[in-house]
Amino acid sequence: MTDIDEAADVSAKPLRHNRDFSRFWFGETVSLFGVQVTNLALPLTAVIVLNVRPEELGLLRSLAFLPFLFLALPFGVLVDRNAKRPLMILANLARAVLVGLVPVLAFADALSMPILAAVVLAIGVCTVLFEVCWLSYVPVLVEKEHLVAANGRVSASSSAAEFAGPGLGGLLVQVLTAPYALAVNAGSYLVSVFSLLTIRTPEEVTPSAKRHLGREIAEGIGFIVRQPYLRVLAVAGAAFNFCYMFVEALFVIYAVRDLNMAAGTIGGILAVSAIGGVLGAALAARLVGRYRFGRVYVAAVVVGYGGPLLIPLVAGPPVLAVVVVTAGFFLMRAGLTVANVAGSSLRQAVTPRELLGRMTAGMRTLMWGIGTTGALVGGFVGGWLGLRTGLWVAAVGFLVAALPILLSRIPQLREMPSAADR
Repeated sequence: MTDIDEAADVSAKPLRHNRDFSRFWFGETVSLFGVQVTNLALPLTAVIVLNVRPEELGLLRSLAFLPFLFLALPFGVLVDRNAKRPLMILANLARAVLVGLVPVLAFADALSMPILAAVVLAIGVCTVLFEVCWLSYVPVLVEKEHLVAANGRVSASSSAAEFAGPGLGGLLVQVLTAPYALAVNAGSYLVSVFSLLTIRTPEEVTPSAKRHLGREIAEGIGFIVRQPYLRVLAVAGAAFNFCYMFVEALFVIYAVRDLNMAAGTIGGILAVSAIGGVLGAALAARLVGRYRFGRVYVAAVVVGYGGPLLIPLVAGPPVLAVVVVTAGFFLMRAGLTVANVAGSSLRQAVTPRELLGRMTAGMRTLMWGIGTTGALVGGFVGGWLGLRTGLWVAAVGFLVAALPILLSRIPQLREMPSAADR
């Protein structure tokens, strides 16, 4: 049996019997929980150990996302030129070392703001590489008919980590203190590395004939622009991320000042909304399997993009405010997760293997390049028009963001197309 025949044999198995995907999923799930620990422990380390100012804390968060804007596209070329599994192993080994370096430096009293900023930036670089890789690697492990279920499982793990991770992180920070809790995340990356090392599915690499960085990037972007489904998903995704960051910039201060909510209540709202993400991920494959793909996608978009209307709509007793705002976030996360699972699967299905890395990198750059400006605009609009009015602007923006999808060919899809159907 050839390597290609073996790959087809492994990926054609039902997902529950696909050991290599299960190994990948297990390692990714563990590392996702570790990331949530770091999301709490790292800023607490900066605050408690280094006594940073708010501006410096904001800088650390920006540095974590900055590599997505500048490195996703060249990493997409790298991923299409090479096997993805070794790159993911390298990325997670580097992240384990970098995260583990923080408690070591803290113990040696050698941690400083410039060093922590450099570590955060380097972790961000590794994260971009891993993100571009894994979204391109899932189609190597599973066939097209299993993509929705596979992406749904990873999305469910992400939502579960967002729900339970902060609580786990808080407990570890309380027991171990902030810098030493980061050692847990370093260990979680090593679990992912071990899981990837056990995968045996061979990977066929068909690099572009245009061995030139600029031309290969242009080929990936050009494919997104010409492919009708990808073009629509890129525009709608960028608009959604813009509005989401817009809401994220205003919600906490709106909840505290306008709705008089306590910090614990706000945390509870966000935790319950993460349950919506878990539920959406669990239902995505079942819905796509039972109903027309286009109808499922449109329904998910209507629910996910319409949910934010409830956030500024709330008025009345405090209990009612909590219920209505929670419902808004819950619907947004549930619908968004189904749409993300279906959308990711659609992107993977219509893209040739040799372009998966560049397609993923291009989509990430387009979606997050525009999306990250939403927080800046949200802060300005909220300060100018008021917090509730600013959230109304964002809510209407979500509805506008849904229009490219509703007016496209996606609602007419009976099932997911393939790369040959372009």
